[in-house]
Amino acid sequence: MANLSQERREKMLAFLETLKEQHSDDESLIALGEIERELKAKKYGLVWEEHEEEVDVKMRTHIPVFTADDSKEINADTTTERYNFLLEGDNLHSLQLLEKTHRGQIDVIYIDPPYNTGANDFVYDDEYVDTIDGFRHSKWISFMARRLQIAQKLLSNHGVIFISIDDNEMAQLKLLCDDIFGMSNFVGMILWKKKTNGNNMGWLPPVHDYILCYAKNIEQIYDMGFEVTEEELLAKYSNPDNDPRGPWTTTDLSANHVGPSFPITNPKTGQVFNPPAGRYWVFNEQEVLRRIEDGRIIFGKSGDARPVQRVFAKERGVSKRKAESWWDKTGMNSDATQELKDVFNQAKVFTHPKPVQLIKDLIRISCDKNDSIILDFFAGSGTTAQAVLELNQQDGGNRKFILCTNNENNICETLTYQRIRTIATGVRRDGSTYSREKANKVILLERKLKVTDLGKQSLQDEITQIREDNNGKYSKIQTEIKDATLFIYGIKKSGPAEVIPTNLMYFRTDFVDKESDELSDELLAHIREMIQLEHGIKIDDRKYVVILTEEEMDEFEENIADYPDLKAVFINSDIFLSAKQQKMLNDVDSYIIPDYYFDFELREAGEIW
Repeated sequence: MANLSQERREKMLAFLETLKEQHSDDESLIALGEIERELKAKKYGLVWEEHEEEVDVKMRTHIPVFTADDSKEINADTTTERYNFLLEGDNLHSLQLLEKTHRGQIDVIYIDPPYNTGANDFVYDDEYVDTIDGFRHSKWISFMARRLQIAQKLLSNHGVIFISIDDNEMAQLKLLCDDIFGMSNFVGMILWKKKTNGNNMGWLPPVHDYILCYAKNIEQIYDMGFEVTEEELLAKYSNPDNDPRGPWTTTDLSANHVGPSFPITNPKTGQVFNPPAGRYWVFNEQEVLRRIEDGRIIFGKSGDARPVQRVFAKERGVSKRKAESWWDKTGMNSDATQELKDVFNQAKVFTHPKPVQLIKDLIRISCDKNDSIILDFFAGSGTTAQAVLELNQQDGGNRKFILCTNNENNICETLTYQRIRTIATGVRRDGSTYSREKANKVILLERKLKVTDLGKQSLQDEITQIREDNNGKYSKIQTEIKDATLFIYGIKKSGPAEVIPTNLMYFRTDFVDKESDELSDELLAHIREMIQLEHGIKIDDRKYVVILTEEEMDEFEENIADYPDLKAVFINSDIFLSAKQQKMLNDVDSYIIPDYYFDFELREAGEIW
């Protein structure tokens, strides 16, 4: 079949060539060239009217830089010299600078951008975008595209990005991400249950959000699964018969793939069992007899039920539980609201927050716990920071976070920063002690049920046994049947929240005029922030030192004995080191301050060649 659109484009392009022959002046050729480019632009995928933001216009005449706010620095973790970072300002400016310091270095990005609902949730050029704006979707896509293009460059080769969204822009976001990250790097889409009911809103009241996940290179991503902890593992095992091999559980003896099919006889009762219709035994007849003799195949805990495998906890080989697309046990919006109330001792300080457990689980499945860097450039209430800190505390990891947010309505100072400060110090903004009211649940049993199971004494015996095995370990044991699944929870009530010491630097985006007569010096004045951000350390002029001029180098050499704890020196590339100075630095980590911080801007301004 003919591609009619392509045929029409080819006719128009041929006519443009005729016009070029008739109009050879520069102005006409430029205009015709622009028409040609539009005709040749992609015709499949997401197409939108590209819009420019005020923040883009600002960068035509000004260069974004970071300025440290030392008054907001947090130094609570004495066990490490590494720092986390909170970057205040438009996230496009922050991302431009992060591209210089962290290109290819970010392991996980989580963002919760505006959903563009038309209900005062998306600000574009200082104005809310509402539902009657004819370019509503194009403005949102333009806004997101610039930021996601940089995000893709920031990801490490094994890095992934998670993006929360709802129905309003999910379809557009999926196409946009296919274009930026590549369709082949689509990892999957999580449906996160955010509330228990849709409040009768719309034809099909929504109770979930989407979380899109893309990889930098899907062939190299981290194994997307949950580490099974010893507590989680043992919670599903018990030892009611005091077997010397330790705690055990039972699993199905049949499978739906083709295999052996034969009658199994209960040696005590003589009852005969065949595999269920369409299923087969997982072992051959000889192996089944051996396992019955060994007690690894039993006929239920009562001894007169269908045969099942007995699996011992100490022999379990699987250390991960595969993550799936439906998430309904990671907290809801209501949990997140309570978490913020715990931190601020005040209700409803932020709309539609995400629960800490959700972000913790996203991080758990997507990166190593050691030295991973997590970025959130729509940081909002700071949930990602709390998730990283709590996760490190739980599993002994040393992940670090970088958060970016604007300061609209003082959100960065009074919400994002204060949340981190409260968690790090245990003192709320109002001076009270940080405490939690929410109970923590641990799943002790999760089992699919049939109608016939409900009346069985064996099920009641198992529930009783779990209660006895966990007596005293929890404040309460709770039983629940949900979606034909039996859950038994151990509930621990929380009291005062445990303080999680951390170190944080607070940077603000600032600007240097490109026309400044002192452009090079003004940019050099912000080099310290770039070094600190890239290396995750504090330039304290004691352990970590920056040297920008040859005079400073000579003074440093003369007073080297005053630096007994020296760990690293960062040296301006313009400084020529003497042989003596080079020898002096042999036993110290020394770094040449990279040109890539502001080299492009200086070349653009004609300051360097």
